[in-house]
Amino acid sequence: MQRLLILFISLFCFGNANAQDSSIDFIIKNLGVNVDGHFNEFVITADFDSDGKLNDIAGTIDVSSIETGIDSRDEHILEEDYFNAKKHRKITLKSTAIKILKVGSYEVTAHLTIKGKTKKITIPIAIEKVDGKYKITSYFEINRKDFDIGGGSFIMGKTVKISVTHYQDI
Repeated sequence: MQRLLILFISLFCFGNANAQDSSIDFIIKNLGVNVDGHFNEFVITADFDSDGKLNDIAGTIDVSSIETGIDSRDEHILEEDYFNAKKHRKITLKSTAIKILKVGSYEVTAHLTIKGKTKKITIPIAIEKVDGKYKITSYFEINRKDFDIGGGSFIMGKTVKISVTHYQDI
């Protein structure tokens, strides 16, 4: 009985700390210091053929789910000069072309839409099978000014480093 109780408490307390949780994280310099954060609400869908080859990938992020660890900063980021979350509630990415570089490694051309502006980007994507799931990872950079985020701020860097990890059932 005691073992069952310990197992239940472990699952309840640590169940969300699963290493197989999907995530979208970012880093940007502000006043020369790295500011990191993540989005809590998003959907990523990937389509694979019967051989496990990636055919299509898309994602949607709820802008208001941004979290940087400072509530007042998060609220400011949602305002008009940054994400303008009242008018532009979602960030979307939709693949338009997928090139296989080698087994498990792809170059994906996609349309990224942030704050109503759509840009064509190319991102690397790695895919591996882990515990009966596809693990999809991507690390890439965007220029925040391409999407009119943060206006002409001189204290905030232009480059946003983005890390995406997603687990999808096979």
